[in-house]
Amino acid sequence: MANARLQALRVLMSVENDKAYANLALVASSNDEAVSGADKALLIQLVYGTLSCQLALDYQLDALLTRPLASLPVSIRNILRLGAYQIMYLNRVPDRAAVDEAVKLAHAFGHRGTAGLVNAVLRRLSLRKDNLSWPDEKIDEASYLSTRYAHPLFLVKRYLSRLGRSETEALLSANNEPPRFSIRTNTMRTSVAELKANLEHMGITSAEGRFVPEILYPTPTPSFQGDLFRRGHYQVQGEASAMCAHLLSVEPGQRVVDLCAAPGGKTTHIAALMQDKGQVVAFDHNAKRLRLVEENARRLGLSSIVAYDLPVERAHEVVSTAERVLLDAPCSGFGVLRHKPDIRQHRQEYDIFNLSALQRRLIICAADLVAPKGILVYSVCTTEPEETEDVVNYLLAERPDFRPHNSLPGQYFWPHRDGIDGFFMVALKRAED
Repeated sequence: MANARLQALRVLMSVENDKAYANLALVASSNDEAVSGADKALLIQLVYGTLSCQLALDYQLDALLTRPLASLPVSIRNILRLGAYQIMYLNRVPDRAAVDEAVKLAHAFGHRGTAGLVNAVLRRLSLRKDNLSWPDEKIDEASYLSTRYAHPLFLVKRYLSRLGRSETEALLSANNEPPRFSIRTNTMRTSVAELKANLEHMGITSAEGRFVPEILYPTPTPSFQGDLFRRGHYQVQGEASAMCAHLLSVEPGQRVVDLCAAPGGKTTHIAALMQDKGQVVAFDHNAKRLRLVEENARRLGLSSIVAYDLPVERAHEVVSTAERVLLDAPCSGFGVLRHKPDIRQHRQEYDIFNLSALQRRLIICAADLVAPKGILVYSVCTTEPEETEDVVNYLLAERPDFRPHNSLPGQYFWPHRDGIDGFFMVALKRAED
């Protein structure tokens, strides 16, 4: 059987059984020597595509089964999803090949009976794929959009309430597009023009970012084993994420605190914008992820970064105050569904409220670290009001010495409007004592 499909099945089972993060499970699988080249690209597409479309796949599979899909063994469930994804969405894979490979997997993970079931269901799906039925949108608009675009129903209802039908559908469609790969130029080692030229010499074309001058979108994706990466000429980072460091308005020689810093994209960007002069104090309460901050700093040639394995609540034990503080808070992640499709399965609506309570505690801790006349930037990769403007309004009510910097109350970025990840960020300035 094709190795990419076997590895994809293992990743999908890990996501479902162990609540594993798909991106991390994929790294482990794609580092396997047996997966390379075209197989690696197919593996990534199968995992991300199947997870992104799972609600739609399950709806169609349930319609073809005589028993609920959820009652089948987890291996057979995900074999059916893999096959259905290829039939419904992956035009470059012939239906016959998708069915045959799924049957091989079913023989390996089940028995003759389950293999026969997989064969029959996927063949029937192949015959009807051009005339699929969906929930009646005239009866239940939210259920139709949720199923058709494979987004949690509660999230679709939230979007409809805030954005209306047309814009909600545009957002759901944008969330289902493959994520664009972007890199941030390390201006301490090279310039944007020089990096573009070096990539072009390697046969890689690069589009420039819309919002951040250091960002490039290279096609095809450059190798992480390549000379430019190893010599620290660039850092992998999304454009929305890269806006946070600019919002801090840092200057050389300042002390900057980066809370929840791992894996260090924003940390190293801050250091580069300060010309590596001053001090960037990074905190993250995850030793393994914190090592990534240190590794990235070394690779990028930055010496102004110091990292501490401490939670936000204990940062004051190391730093009393700083001119700039960044809190990129833990959040629901609904703005980055393209990058983390398993969020669609793992997150529930109550997570939004639980995370909002956490964010309120953290932003107060962050505010305590800001020196008079200093700036606090709060950012999250979600657009849910409870995690964005509500958190900011809570801080402003609790700490009247803070006001929005430059009179901006905060800014949302949306995949369908701006072509980048969904994000919210705001700069808040502390008054003089």
